[in-house]
Amino acid sequence: MNPLLPEDPPSVGPYRLLARLGAGGQGVVYLGQAPDGRRVAVKVLADGVADDHRFAKEIDAARRVEPFCIAQVLDASLSGRPYIVTEYVEGPSLQQAGRHVGADLQRLAVATATALAAIHRAGVVHRDFKPANVLLGRDGPRVIDFGIARASGHSLTVTSSIVGTPAYMAPEQLAGAPLGPAVDVFAWASVIVFAATGTPPFGNDSLPAVIRRILHDEPYLGDLPGPLRPIVLSCLAKDPAARPAMQDVLLRLIGAAPAGTADRPVSRPRWKALLAGAGALGLSAALVAGAIMWMPTSATTAAPTPEPATATPATSPPAKNLSTTTKTPSAPAKKTRPTRTARSTPTASRRPSTPKPTTSPAKPATTTAAAATVRLVSLTLEGQQIGGDGCWSPSLYPVAVIKGPSGKQTEYTYRWVVDGQDEGRQTGWVTGTTDDRRNPFGAFEPGSHTIVYHLLTPSRATRRVSFTVCERNS
Repeated sequence: MNPLLPEDPPSVGPYRLLARLGAGGQGVVYLGQAPDGRRVAVKVLADGVADDHRFAKEIDAARRVEPFCIAQVLDASLSGRPYIVTEYVEGPSLQQAGRHVGADLQRLAVATATALAAIHRAGVVHRDFKPANVLLGRDGPRVIDFGIARASGHSLTVTSSIVGTPAYMAPEQLAGAPLGPAVDVFAWASVIVFAATGTPPFGNDSLPAVIRRILHDEPYLGDLPGPLRPIVLSCLAKDPAARPAMQDVLLRLIGAAPAGTADRPVSRPRWKALLAGAGALGLSAALVAGAIMWMPTSATTAAPTPEPATATPATSPPAKNLSTTTKTPSAPAKKTRPTRTARSTPTASRRPSTPKPTTSPAKPATTTAAAATVRLVSLTLEGQQIGGDGCWSPSLYPVAVIKGPSGKQTEYTYRWVVDGQDEGRQTGWVTGTTDDRRNPFGAFEPGSHTIVYHLLTPSRATRRVSFTVCERNS
């Protein structure tokens, strides 16, 4: 929570603004005070967000969501300065709180599944379910920021625009395909993996690498507890039709699903027919309330992150015929290494003034059995060399090639050091061969540069590459 800025309005509608809670692409969220004195969250929407005539229908749909484990939409105005008012939930986000264990993790899974089931029941798709949108209030987890999600029965869901956070997005969402509640099921499973392990199931490093893993790789589940694993795996199926409905996920979590459904999407037997009526969510909420009250309390909400164990691969089918629509460096369509327009070589340049990239051999790796499973193969550059001088265009990508065991997903950690600046320890997973790309988020300046890649665990190795970026008038 931060003080109001000079440009912030003192009030919107009948709500007095007290402080800033956060800001994003859709607008600014304030702590507000309603006329009756209670505290509320007021999201003042950015210009253009509410211009579409369909937005009012989406807000109406959001206000129909039953108040189960959500921050309920209380009010909205689309005239003048548009805003949405929801319940104020005092507490950190799941993103801030980090890992959960034991009964705390189970309660989180049940509460968030309850919220998404209620949201879907009202005909709304959240589309941006992520740890930052789960608040850990005094009375339990609450899902927020569904007020400007898309109404699932409306044509606006069939759009090529990407709305969401990539690490938690479903394959069809990345491909710009028609979206439905199944995208929230995928995101829910990804959030539960984050809550259990501290990392999303497909990583959270460079955007091209994350997209490639979501489209083609199996999820990494780390030390996700056994009872949750089959449920989460079914929700992470590449094919949205293979994922269970959120209502079925909820029933499985509280033990109300029939036996034998642990490893496949849950069907709807006759005894569930009464859940399909108008009272379905009310009955589910009663079951959930009993389950949450029955669960023993845990002394620790967030625990230090241990080294996660290697996960058992999921059995969901690979994504087919999917392509991304983001304007980022393209992710490889296959697990093989991509074709590059130019690549650095370990040979020295003939012209000292503008040398070609030079690479150092990897330092010997450790010799333990675990360390031998992952090795650093090479560090090269992907980009364009200009003319015969051997200098490079400013937009290029260092690419480290990592080799791991075939058919087994193995975790490794690494570190980039760019011109002496340490970019921090990062985590990846490899099955066979994978590329780690450093996305520079901008061009390199003209002149000489040195990039170092350190493989840290389970083996240790280092490679470096030095290169020259051409002057802009070259």
